[in-house]
Order: sequence, then C-alpha cells, then structure tokens
Amino acid sequence: MDGRDGVDKLRDLERLTDSALSYLPFEGFLDELLNRVVEILDVNTAAVLLLEDDGRTLVPRAAKGLEEEVEQRVRIAVGRGFAGRVAGTREPVRITDLEHAEIVNPLLREKGLKALLGVPLVVEGEVIGVLHVGSFEERTFTDDDVDLLVSAGDRAALAIRGRLAERDRGLADALQASLMPTLPQVPGIGLEGRYRPAASAKLGGDWFDAFPLPGGRLGMTIGDVSGRGFHAAALMGQLRSGLRAYATDRPSPADVIERLNNLLRQIEPGRNATVLYLVLDPQEGSLTLAGAGHPPPLIARADGRAEYVEVPSSVPLGAVRYARYEDTSARLEPGETLVLYTDGIVERPAESLDAGLGRLREAVETLGPQATGLCDAILRATLPGGATRDDVALLVARSLPLGDPLELRLPADVDTIPPLRRVLGRWLREAEATTVEIEEISLAASEACANAIEHAYAPGPAALEVHATISEAGEAVICVRDFGSWRPARGSHRGRGMLLMKGLMDSVDVDAGDEGTTVRLARRLATGQA
Repeated sequence: MDGRDGVDKLRDLERLTDSALSYLPFEGFLDELLNRVVEILDVNTAAVLLLEDDGRTLVPRAAKGLEEEVEQRVRIAVGRGFAGRVAGTREPVRITDLEHAEIVNPLLREKGLKALLGVPLVVEGEVIGVLHVGSFEERTFTDDDVDLLVSAGDRAALAIRGRLAERDRGLADALQASLMPTLPQVPGIGLEGRYRPAASAKLGGDWFDAFPLPGGRLGMTIGDVSGRGFHAAALMGQLRSGLRAYATDRPSPADVIERLNNLLRQIEPGRNATVLYLVLDPQEGSLTLAGAGHPPPLIARADGRAEYVEVPSSVPLGAVRYARYEDTSARLEPGETLVLYTDGIVERPAESLDAGLGRLREAVETLGPQATGLCDAILRATLPGGATRDDVALLVARSLPLGDPLELRLPADVDTIPPLRRVLGRWLREAEATTVEIEEISLAASEACANAIEHAYAPGPAALEVHATISEAGEAVICVRDFGSWRPARGSHRGRGMLLMKGLMDSVDVDAGDEGTTVRLARRLATGQA
C-alpha cells in the first residue's frame, strides 16, 4: 500500500469510519466493515475476536477468509498466541514470518497465511477484543497499514460496545428474571431471597435456590460462578439446573456437589464456582450440608446469638478433577433462622474475611432471627453504600414457631402434601402426641388435602387452608378448607380416602357450602385422656 497520496488515505479512512455503517444490524455491520478492511488493505483474511465475560478469553465473532474460526468457536487465551498477544499488550502486532511465530490457532497456518497484522479494540481504556488481517503472500505491513487498521478498530470498538450495551439492557432483564427462582411455600418454613448485581454489571454468576425434595424435605443452595455478564449467568443457570436434577436421587449433599464438580469440568473447563447445598427436614429440624469453597452458613439462634456452622474446608467446583466433599450436620430449631450468602456480602478490599464475617454476624444479632424483611435489612446493614464491585446473593430460611392454633395457607398442589405432613408431625410432637398418633393424624390430614386438590378445583392456581388446634378436651382438631366446588369422584373405585380418614380419626365431619368445603378431623390424644 506504499505510494498512496493524501487523498487516497483520506478516502480509505472515510470508508472505514462511515457513519452509515451504524445503521446496519450488528452482524451486518461487522461483515461490511471486514469487507472494506480486506479491500482497502489488500489482504486475504480479516477477523474480529471479542473478549468473553471472564476477561481472559477471546472468541471470534466475524471473519473473512477465516470463516472456520467463527464456526469452530476457537478460544484464544489473552497473552497467548497472536490475537492473545495483541489483547495482552494492548498494542498493534505485526508478524512477517508466521512459520516461526508463536501461533496457538492452527487454522492460521492451515490457511497458508504468511503475514499478520492485529490491533486491539479499545473503548474508554478497556480492551474488548482484537481486529486482525492476514496475507497469503510475504508482506511487511507499513505504518500506514497500521494506522488504517487502528482507525477501523476504533470504529469497530465504538459500534460493538454500543450494540452490545443495547442488546445487554434488554437481555439482562429477561435473563435475570428467568434465572431468579420462585421460592416454594413450605409449611413451617419462611423463605426469602435477594440478588444484587455488581455496580458494573446487570448480570453475574451468583445464585440461590430452594426446592422441595421427596419425603417433604427441603433443598436449599447458594453459589457463585466466577466472572460476570451473560456467560457467567448462563453457566450459573446450568449449574443450578444440574444441582436440582442430582438432588432428586442423591440424598447426600456431598454426593450432589461431587457430581456438580464433574458437570462444571465437562461444560466449562477452567471455570470455577463455589456452592453450598443443604437439606432441611422441617419436622426434625435437622440440617445436612456440604460446601465447595463457599463461606459457611450463619444460624441466628432463638436466644439472639448468631453462630456460623463449621463446614469442612473444601476446594471450589472445577478446581480439581476428582474432588471429594464431606457432609456435616446442624440443627435449625423453631424460632431460628438460617442465613446463606455469597462472598459479596462479607469480602472487602484490604480487609480480612474474618472482619466481614464478624460484620454479618453482628448485623444478624442486632436484627434478631424473626425480623421482618430480614434480607433487605441485612443488605442495608452490610452494604450501606449499595452495589459493590461483586455480585451479592442472599437466602434466608426461618423455622417458624408452631403455635396453637397452627394456621397454614398452602397451594392446592400434591407437592404440598409431603412437607405439610412433616410440619404437622412437628406440631403434634410438640403437643406430646405419640409416634402412632403423629403418623395416623398426619396421614388423615394428608388424605383430606388430597381429596380437596382432586375434587374441589379445576387445573390452575388454587389454595388450601389448614387449621390445627388442641381442644380443651385434649383432641387434636385438624380442619382442611378449600375454596372450590366439589366434583363427583372419577372412577368406580374411588372414595377410599374418606373411609381411611374415618378409620384413623375419632370423627370426620364435612361441611360443604357455596364458598368451599371444610373437612374437620378430630382425635383424642393419649396425653389428654384421664
């Protein structure tokens, strides 16, 4: 390109910075820009690689003459190879002898390239990618070539940043909404969660989740995937779904986390994540948990103290191939609260982790275990300045005191029945019912709920109310109320639920009205007999 006069250079520069390019769709913009770069610089290949959310990896997004690079999603580490060196040094790089240069992408040699020129894509001092061109002929790129490619890179960087920001605004809201779970309604347990992204991003890799397990137990988890942005959020979604799947057939939290470690190493080698997974039995108040490099849970005791659960030291997910994790046990008594959190709550620059843990414990002790709006109160106390440089996730589980009367409002769904049986069993045990009484009364109440779910409602959202009390005569009285209109039993061998209830209880009364049906179950407890 030697010998071009000033008019030619100005015309070429205008073609590369043409404002009309801004009106093209994102992929069309990159395609047209690379076409012009190839023509003006008289080269055979051109490519744009963008930095991923982890800040360590370049991935090709558009190419001319190197289309396979985009199709194969070749990944280049910053600092390694040609494109990695451009991003790492933040300076243009010229290679005139490809045969003896450090190249990590074999496609460049397979294509027969002899010379390369690359420039960083920089916006407001931040590298967001690399633009490079190549020639099949031996060539030494001139300073004019470098200046033109830098101009093209500057134009591309501004457009790419603007297009990605516009896309991210819409997608971030939609993706974050889809990834934040709807916490289940669990009898006897109050659940509350919050997520706050870092100040510099709308999306991150922190997450929390809670879900029912077979037998009425409750699974709870909180975790933190390294990195930010869409990639970290998408990976977080995969891990959350994987954990749920493993939890259904793996009673041991340690087993679940070991499988999750294998999953992460398969889908994203080199990426790390921390996680804590717990199983709570609402009836017994027992907790079984295991962690992978995650901060320990905090329990606010009923007497006002707050203490951390001692969790065996462990490595994060993805750190080693054959990681082994260990279960540990704890208890969550009525009136106590479990606090799960990610490191954004407790870590600060130039401050020890112990200081952050102490600040969280002090905040929880000051607020009290049954404080209303506890998640928001913790965030205000520990993050008074609002968003920080790190994401924050918080999950709180209260073991609600079961007074007399016990009043519950539940979704009219069969998945509600196992946890209802467990919390009713806990309430009966506190009323000094025998083991047999607990089992039989809980079963009768479950049958009453199942009947209401099947007969009172058409498919769709609906609710049940359960009211339990110990009468002055020493009877356990359980009332199950629906708000629907009962349909006839389906099938010729139905209706056994009513027979079962009558066999288990001293009395069963059904009060059907226009606004729903109430089934009243009563049984005198041995402790109430003279």
